[in-house]
Amino acid sequence: MPLELKETRLPGVGVKWSLVTASGSRVTVIQHTDGDREVYVHRRARDDEPAVVLELHDDEARQLGALLGGAYERPRIVEELEMALGEFQIEWIKVPTSSWVHGRTLADAAFRKRTGVTVIAILRESESIAGAQPEDVILSGDTIVVVGKAGQFPAVKRLLANGPDAT
Repeated sequence: MPLELKETRLPGVGVKWSLVTASGSRVTVIQHTDGDREVYVHRRARDDEPAVVLELHDDEARQLGALLGGAYERPRIVEELEMALGEFQIEWIKVPTSSWVHGRTLADAAFRKRTGVTVIAILRESESIAGAQPEDVILSGDTIVVVGKAGQFPAVKRLLANGPDAT
């Protein structure tokens, strides 16, 4: 369930964001117009006095944000998935605007026969297709999600861009 983030403009100061965590703590971040941040952590949402106050310069705040966002550590689920796949990888490949596969089915495109990869999903703005089937149609601008070996992905990109004679 997404957290409710409350934003308040502070004229002459910057912007204040507040949220209450699943454990009931309240976190408030004030971003000053100069980029500096103040972070206030209240153990309980109703507490008047913060338990922790951090003052961060812009570069420190960005690095902390990256750290909290997982930029320095791969999520465990990704490592487990890679171990399960072994030598196989999953790749997201954008279908070029002028691709010859536009309007064709996966069966017509024959990705597995031509490149050795398997298309497992088709992502598009209006409707994504999980568990892609041979009769599913590919459109320009789609992103195809494929499983294969690392060396097979360049052939998929060539096939999409240049047609069946390019592989």
